[in-house]
Amino acid sequence: MYEILNLISQFGPAIVFAGTFFEGEVFAIIGGFLAYRGSYPFQLMITLAFCGSFFGDLAVFLFSRYWSNHRWVRRWKERERFRRAIKLVERYQTYFVVVNRYIYGLRMPGLIALGLSKISVLRFVLLNLLGAALWATIFTTLGYVFGYSIWSVFANLQVFEQGALYVLCGVAVLITVYFGWRQW
Repeated sequence: MYEILNLISQFGPAIVFAGTFFEGEVFAIIGGFLAYRGSYPFQLMITLAFCGSFFGDLAVFLFSRYWSNHRWVRRWKERERFRRAIKLVERYQTYFVVVNRYIYGLRMPGLIALGLSKISVLRFVLLNLLGAALWATIFTTLGYVFGYSIWSVFANLQVFEQGALYVLCGVAVLITVYFGWRQW
C-alpha cells in the first residue's frame, strides 16, 4: 500500500501534469493531496494541473481544427447528435469553452466540436486560460482541503488489501472455470 503512495510522491509532478493533460479531476486532486502531505508546494501542483489542462485542451482543439479530415474527427462529425451539438457550441462559445471541462465524459467531444466551430484560435486560447485556471485551482484545492480524508482512506486500505486480493483471485478463478465450462 505504501509503495503506491511512495510512487505517487516520487513521480507526483509528472503524474499530475500527464494526468491533467489527458483527462483530469482525479490527478488535480492527487496534486492537492501531495501538497497537503508536504511532498510538493501547493502552488506547484496548481501550476502543473493548470498547464496540463490548458495544453491538453489546446492540443485537442488544434488537432480537430487543422486535421478535421482525420478518421478520429470524422467519426464524431458523422454522428447526428454531434452535428446538433456543434450548433449549440456555436451559439454559446464563450460559456462552453470555460464550462466544458467540468462535464464528465464530454471533454473530448466538446473540444472536437469547438475545433470544428467558428471560434477563433485566439479567443479559444484566452477563454481556455481562464477555464484552466479556475479548474486547476478548484480541484487542486479540493485535494488539499480533503487531504486528511484521502490519507485516512489510504491508511484503511492497507487493512483490507490482503482480503481483497484473496477475493479477487477467487472471483478470477470462478470466472475462468465458468468460461472454460461454457466452451467445453
